[in-house]
Amino acid sequence: MRIRPAEPGELPALQDIERAAGAPFRDLGMPEIADDDPPAPDVLERYRRAGRCWVAAGERGRPVAYLTAEPVDGALHVEQVSVHPDAARRGVGRALLDHAAAHAREQGLTALTLTTFADVPWNAPYYARLGFRTLGEPELTPGLRRIRAEEAGHGLGRWPRVCMRRDVPPHPRHAGPAARTTIRPARERDLPGFLGLAAQVEQWFGPMVGEPGFHDAVREHIAGSRALVAESSGPDLLGGLLFGGEAPTYHVHWLVVSHRARGKGVGRALMAEAVRRWVRGPGDLEVVTFGADHPGAVDSGARLFYERLGFTPAEAAAPGPEGGSRQVFRRTLA
Repeated sequence: MRIRPAEPGELPALQDIERAAGAPFRDLGMPEIADDDPPAPDVLERYRRAGRCWVAAGERGRPVAYLTAEPVDGALHVEQVSVHPDAARRGVGRALLDHAAAHAREQGLTALTLTTFADVPWNAPYYARLGFRTLGEPELTPGLRRIRAEEAGHGLGRWPRVCMRRDVPPHPRHAGPAARTTIRPARERDLPGFLGLAAQVEQWFGPMVGEPGFHDAVREHIAGSRALVAESSGPDLLGGLLFGGEAPTYHVHWLVVSHRARGKGVGRALMAEAVRRWVRGPGDLEVVTFGADHPGAVDSGARLFYERLGFTPAEAAAPGPEGGSRQVFRRTLA
């Protein structure tokens, strides 16, 4: 059995797996679940393009099971895991979940989460055997509450359901900030450093280095004491952040971490220092980043980064200078 990313032409096969996996619910007196439509092709394609749709391939390379997932509140939420009855009781579901856990660990996410039926033998009791625990109501994150509400809106609340979580041990490179990293207010002499960071991400965000407006924006934030940089013993900046807004709504105007410092907690440290310095009282922290269909959404890791920090996707924003889609991400501050 091989776990691999789903291929574009396999989406109809995944729908067939979903139908077959739902059939046993009829014997439990849950015909509505058995007859429920599988995820639409465009939904499966969205997960596939994001790199979070995996299949378990049988001897002939054909899928016999699949799993889709998305980051929710710093965890990887398993949206669906389905195994064809012909491949049941062979450890296929366990293998898919272990693969998802490895992906979560690689991405710096802290756990797997899922919602499931409490009393169906191959649902909550099965996941408990695989190391998941049921979350109490006070433990539910905003994202999980939203998912539960959406499920109730689709009629799933007719039967007892629970949220479950399985912790994922941290990857060594996500264990903490880069060694000897200092976060400090930016100064005028840091402008070349900001331009060096901008040059590393122009392929996703559009021109900045040669744009006078970007230079002016950096200088204005520095002059207004609303800019931070991360540095170490080397000559180049590890990251930079531009901040704005007043209570109750704050804005991250720009946040970039250098290629060599990614995955080492630098972005998280910059964000934490910005909140410590400039946030006063309850409110919302907003940032505009790539829309889900933007090529940079996966390649840059921006959406995943903000989700790990507790931001949730909100309304669409105006397209970026390169013409790509943008979306507001919002985090509620207590």
